[in-house]
Amino acid sequence: MKTLLKKYPMGSLPHQKTAGRYFDEYLYDNLKILAKAIVQDNSFLGIVSSSTLEVGTGKSVFVQQIGEVWTDIINEIHNQKLTFDIKNIVFRPTELIKRAFEVPKYSCIILDEWEDAHYFSELGMTLRQFFRKCRQLNLFIIVICPNFFQVPMSYAISRSIFFVDVRFETNFERGFFSFYNFKKKKTLYLIGKKTQDYSCVKPDFYGRFTDGYAIPREIYLEAKLKNAKNFEEKPNKIVTEHQFRAKLFKQLHQNLPKITIKDLCLGFGIAYQTGFRYLKEDFSMENGGVSE
Repeated sequence: MKTLLKKYPMGSLPHQKTAGRYFDEYLYDNLKILAKAIVQDNSFLGIVSSSTLEVGTGKSVFVQQIGEVWTDIINEIHNQKLTFDIKNIVFRPTELIKRAFEVPKYSCIILDEWEDAHYFSELGMTLRQFFRKCRQLNLFIIVICPNFFQVPMSYAISRSIFFVDVRFETNFERGFFSFYNFKKKKTLYLIGKKTQDYSCVKPDFYGRFTDGYAIPREIYLEAKLKNAKNFEEKPNKIVTEHQFRAKLFKQLHQNLPKITIKDLCLGFGIAYQTGFRYLKEDFSMENGGVSE
């Protein structure tokens, strides 16, 4: 089907035969269901990754097109005047909550894919904070990640509303996706995680998407590059759950000498050997730890 007829008149897109941008009709219908329900004190989370290669399949293009169409649907159904531009994209989980309080209700925010050693631990902590602090903001969040099976279980199964696999076809042809609804993605996660097998569950439907960023490519790539440079220039102060627990364990051992290591291990629910390993953790910035 064709959408956004006014935004994309004839001649505004390559190989255009009629006004508008192509968008999968089944996907459009699903977005419309969510758009109608979001005003009922809901926030929605969607997850997008790739089963073929982690990079290069077109996930960012695809998700931007979803955000663009979502905004158009919201404006039409709820008589809003939302826009979709670079402010609707963040590149680090730590930016997600801040941006959630800056955009209007019913907006779509995309957490774009990034590379980091602590990717999934940071993602898990951020999503916990988001649902604790921001659920009432009525937002549609889409997370792009390398591997669906590495997403923390509670968000892959119960918190997210859908999962989309954006993949290559023969000869690395882009523009293909598989859509899994709430029930199907749960089955996929539980069965497929053991063998990293995306083919173990049939999706609700297969779809196609065309090339073309919803946000001007130059603006998007400039923002992404700027974010990467800023991140490289600043010390990494991200605290993973492991680092937090290890640091707390070490501090308690130093400040409460009457409490034995064994008692601390019992309190933390960890093995005795893990406690000793915590005490050896180095939290200096030079070793990739956490600054005070």
